[in-house]
Amino acid sequence: MGRNGRRNQSFQRFDIADDQCGMKVGTDALVLGCWAGECLEGLNRILDIGTGSGILALMLAQRHELAEVEAVELEPDAAKQAETNVASSPFCERITVHTQAVQAWNGPLVDLVVCNPPFFHNHPKSPDRKRNLARHDDTLPLRILCSQAWRVTHEKGVLEFVFPSDRAEEVRAAAEKIGWHLVQRISLSWSEAHEPIRDLWTWSKMCTEQGPNVEERLLHNPATQDWAPWLKLRLSVFLTTLE
Repeated sequence: MGRNGRRNQSFQRFDIADDQCGMKVGTDALVLGCWAGECLEGLNRILDIGTGSGILALMLAQRHELAEVEAVELEPDAAKQAETNVASSPFCERITVHTQAVQAWNGPLVDLVVCNPPFFHNHPKSPDRKRNLARHDDTLPLRILCSQAWRVTHEKGVLEFVFPSDRAEEVRAAAEKIGWHLVQRISLSWSEAHEPIRDLWTWSKMCTEQGPNVEERLLHNPATQDWAPWLKLRLSVFLTTLE
């Protein structure tokens, strides 16, 4: 959903540089980061798959003040930049960046897996190797994301990620095949005149008595030409300005 034109961005409690990353900080990451883990309490360990610049790891560390955050990143330059961003933050002692694929992760089981995954499938690729790795699902297709998240979480584990709305049935099939139970799906539209473009998904290993919460929300407030109120409130916890 677009990219931030600045390559260095100051948040309230940390700074992000992303010039060495194939995928820059954009709306997808910000929306996922300000929402992920919002309704979960008592998290001890979180895994951020494909951390890129480390933006999600840092936002989650800010929200969950007692949690240890593990961040895996396959691309070496992005992993190094994530390490730099983390090192300059007040959460440096609780975030560890690992230069590896999630398939190689063999650490302690986690409570929550969060991912802003590459989702281009069978699309033309650019000459930029880093950008291709960050945007195309060759190394992390949906089935692998769902199966690896299942592998690294304990019996009450939760998986949260963002994905294009037009691939919702594909997401359902991949997650349910592994055994994940849908807890929440929020479909995001830019305005009431537009179809949903992104879905926020929450899956749990545990089957709850209540059915899944499925809803639609707007990203934009046309009356004020600003973020929608629900999103603006959440972003205000992290951003210094809401441009």
